[in-house]
Amino acid sequence: MNLFSDDHHRFRGSFTALKSEMEEAVTIQPLSLLFTGHMVDLPGREVPRFPPEIVDAVQWQIAKRISYHVGTLDKKDVRGFASLARGGDILFHEACREFGIGTTVVLPFGPDEFLRTSVEGAVGGNWPQRFTRIWETTPPGERYMLNLPISDAAYADCNDRMLNLAHVHGPVQLIAVWDGTGGDGPGGTAHFLACAKQISGREPDIIDPKSFLAKG
Repeated sequence: MNLFSDDHHRFRGSFTALKSEMEEAVTIQPLSLLFTGHMVDLPGREVPRFPPEIVDAVQWQIAKRISYHVGTLDKKDVRGFASLARGGDILFHEACREFGIGTTVVLPFGPDEFLRTSVEGAVGGNWPQRFTRIWETTPPGERYMLNLPISDAAYADCNDRMLNLAHVHGPVQLIAVWDGTGGDGPGGTAHFLACAKQISGREPDIIDPKSFLAKG
């Protein structure tokens, strides 16, 4: 089943080309693709970070990074791990599944609360519908709800759980949509990248949305 929205059908040919490069799987080795990334901006954001108009470009970059890191690995041994916020998270799950890679979803609280705090509100994109489609097609054993109170600490705990799950499955490669800003204390993106690098021994693969803003 194709999980991409109608707005992204023009990428089908390009994704088919990427998928063909991954079909000659010859290496048996587990790999965990861990993802973190910005949400699509809400209307009225003073300084754009991930505006809706660069979603297609970011989507394509996420797909390219997945294809690169999977390489010749058997996709049955690869699993993606991410939360399910609008923007990067949803794009990552969709791309993994388009390639035939199973994914695990981790939410800090229940789906209804998460929809309100981290999915709804952006212009266009059909993000709530895409959230629901991914959530409902994820096997129950690969859906984790931490049922935490809504707080910044809950998101940090969600990151920790994702990293632990990914580490148990296999070597971890982090892919991030991140502009390099924000606090680097516990729970921040910089802190999460550092933790993932320490555990995996691999450099995070960072997609900087500023590069697409400059081109706009």
